[in-house]
Amino acid sequence: MEYSPERQNPIIEEAEDSERLRTLYQVTSMLKQVEADGLDINLILLRILDMAVNQLNAAEGSIIVVNEAGQVEHIWLSDDKARDLLSNIFLQNILRTGVAGQVINNQQPIVINNTQDDEHWLPRPGHITSLEPWSVICVPFLVRNRAIGAITIHKPGFAQFDDHDLNLLTAISNQAASTIENARLFEQSQRQLQIAALLNEASRVINSSLDIDEIMHTLLAHMNEFLNAEAISIALVDNATNELVYQVAEGVGAQEIVGLRLPSNEGLSGWVMEHGEAALVSDTSRDSRFNKTGDEMTGYATHAMICAPMEFKGQVLGTIQAINPVAGVFSEQDLGLLVNLANIASTAIANAQQFAQIQVAEARYTSLFQDSVDPIILTDLQGEIVEANQCTFSFLGYGRDTLLDLFIHDLHPDLGKLPQLSSISNNEPTVFQSELVNKEGAAIPVEVYVKRMEYGENDLLQWIHHDISKQVELEQMRDDLTAMLFHDLQGPLGNIISSLELLSYELPEVEPGSSQYEMLDIARRSSQRLQALIRSLLDITHLEAGHPINEQKPVNINPLVDDVYEAERPNFEQRRVKFVKALEPDLPPVYVAEDMIRRVLINLVNNALKYSPGDKTITVKAQRADDDGHLLISVQDEGIGIPEEYRETIFLKFERVDRGDPTSKGLGLGLAFCRLAVEAHDGRIWVQDAPGGGSLFQFTLPVAGDR
Repeated sequence: MEYSPERQNPIIEEAEDSERLRTLYQVTSMLKQVEADGLDINLILLRILDMAVNQLNAAEGSIIVVNEAGQVEHIWLSDDKARDLLSNIFLQNILRTGVAGQVINNQQPIVINNTQDDEHWLPRPGHITSLEPWSVICVPFLVRNRAIGAITIHKPGFAQFDDHDLNLLTAISNQAASTIENARLFEQSQRQLQIAALLNEASRVINSSLDIDEIMHTLLAHMNEFLNAEAISIALVDNATNELVYQVAEGVGAQEIVGLRLPSNEGLSGWVMEHGEAALVSDTSRDSRFNKTGDEMTGYATHAMICAPMEFKGQVLGTIQAINPVAGVFSEQDLGLLVNLANIASTAIANAQQFAQIQVAEARYTSLFQDSVDPIILTDLQGEIVEANQCTFSFLGYGRDTLLDLFIHDLHPDLGKLPQLSSISNNEPTVFQSELVNKEGAAIPVEVYVKRMEYGENDLLQWIHHDISKQVELEQMRDDLTAMLFHDLQGPLGNIISSLELLSYELPEVEPGSSQYEMLDIARRSSQRLQALIRSLLDITHLEAGHPINEQKPVNINPLVDDVYEAERPNFEQRRVKFVKALEPDLPPVYVAEDMIRRVLINLVNNALKYSPGDKTITVKAQRADDDGHLLISVQDEGIGIPEEYRETIFLKFERVDRGDPTSKGLGLGLAFCRLAVEAHDGRIWVQDAPGGGSLFQFTLPVAGDR
């Protein structure tokens, strides 16, 4: 529960204030001494915790420090041995639902009178609080309106802490917060310097060899110097089978994991290889990409994992992975270090592979060229066909002599969309979708990869064609089926909404505020929300397909904003959030599809409500845009804001901001619909920081004018 201390007897308060001042003086003196000794964060946490436990006459306690991403960076317990028993999953649960996590997220202290009766108390394995009642007090460390951690103090018995204890621990945390933050930042800077030196040494050693095994073993040694994980490994891509083959490993299960083969589309490493992106998984049990094959072979359980691709000139050579950090959690900094090491190793490994294969490169290419299941055509830089593999002749129905008399433009009628053939690079392939015309004149959908290559004394263009007829057909069937399902859902849902409206008229004796009225109102509003979602999905499908907007007309923005507020009024009242309408006077009407723009505003207002605490304000503004041909409409909240790295992706389908809040729901479709709807009206939409904090969504709509 959140705790608000009450006023006590003035005489008692004066004595307690005096005691608190003495304690704060001791804290200040201790912190100054620790800072003078070098800002050792472990020493700071130890001393702060010991002082807090002693001053509150408690039995034990703990301190958790988190980074900007909300991940555990440091944890300190009174019992040093118990610290080693804390698993990564337990720490994640603490931050999600535990007392410390609640205090950090809400930035408010919590006092628990009986640990056995409180759902947020998560005793560590074997701790006595799982057998008998204890009292707990937990206070956040606040620095510049951000909680960087929390201190938790335990005492056996029921209701052992009072207002004085809360005030005292709050004072200690306030005094110590800045020192903890400075020590944390100092530790990060020192770690960055060490990492820079490590990367420099790793680069020197790795790039001095052309022996792949030596490179990989050197890389593992440097990895574990900083990652300190239970096991680390390197897997290389077997291009012949498109598998990841684990080549070297250190740590638990190393002997069993070496030689393991995984298809490129399986496991977290396969996902990293396939997408060419690094990944951090704090809890593998919650990630569907994780494959248990390695655990079954080694007999060791993987709880957390980081993985980075080794990429060279757009090609993933393999992956580097580390599992189960000894410190409890992997951080984004750990992932960044792994990515840097992978980048250093990728060039060295690529050079070693090229050195080992250079003697057989031409023969191997010829074999792959002829055995490929995709049609491959070689042309000169003017597009004249000079060679093709056997699959091409079968695919197109041409004889060899006939095909070699043609130009690539004869097979691709839409090739004029490409730049000059002579400008195609030999580094990165040019990829596009086209239609390949066979001898009978039939157009076959293909995905084309074009790349310049050296062949003898001349440069040629290699055209690899991948038949995507089935994919195009399936995508069209999927789109048609999706549109049909959305369309067919509207009829039954409309009947439900109509039935609920009729039912409300048939029950005149039901009084507003009664449970029957509330259930009916919930059903009605939920049905309307579902109807709006289906309409948005239909609109998204139509807009993505490039269909024009129907039923545009001049619409006054003022009553439209009123409609939005009326639709969301129950949510404003329930969350105790204020609504402010700030529209410039005498605004011209906009030329829009009214229902579509109403749903855009409802989505933005509803999104602002989700992240607005009570007693905050949501403001809707409208004014003339700078170009005078559009109106600028804004929805501003006073919530936690949107990090800069998410400000583009949130407008994509199924993309959401990870705020670490398990209660936040949504499919990630609302803002995607808003973007498509606004852009279809020749407008644009964006988000930025609101003045004073929070998010400011803005979009433009065309003025009706003389339409």
